[in-house]
Amino acid sequence: MGRRRLTLLITTLAALLGTASAEAKQLTRYDVGGGLAGRFDRLVVASDGEAHQTGDSGEHHFTVSSKNLRGLKRELKAAKFKTLKRQYKPKFQVFDGITQTIRYRGKAVSIYSGADNIPRRLSKVLSRISRIMRP
Repeated sequence: MGRRRLTLLITTLAALLGTASAEAKQLTRYDVGGGLAGRFDRLVVASDGEAHQTGDSGEHHFTVSSKNLRGLKRELKAAKFKTLKRQYKPKFQVFDGITQTIRYRGKAVSIYSGADNIPRRLSKVLSRISRIMRP
């Protein structure tokens, strides 16, 4: 019985450590969804440039160019995520709008269609991600 518990404990720890190391490699995650058609796409970019995109645009595995990866890292850092609000919403609700959520270093920031108070440093991140996304 003692060996069985030890084996179970080691297996559980290995699985948890494997998950933690995989998450540690993630540079950012971008989710976009909503609108009349109910669109949804997700892009996950690892710190080494490996990218995985899923959703309505299909499934794509690709490597972000070194130029775009350097730019994305620079713009994510310059955005100062810890100082950003959690949400940027419009003054009036947009019924067919989309929501974009960017996750970086444990913080998620959501931007809603029609929001006009988006800091320029965050807009630069959105622009870079739109160039990385596959159609």
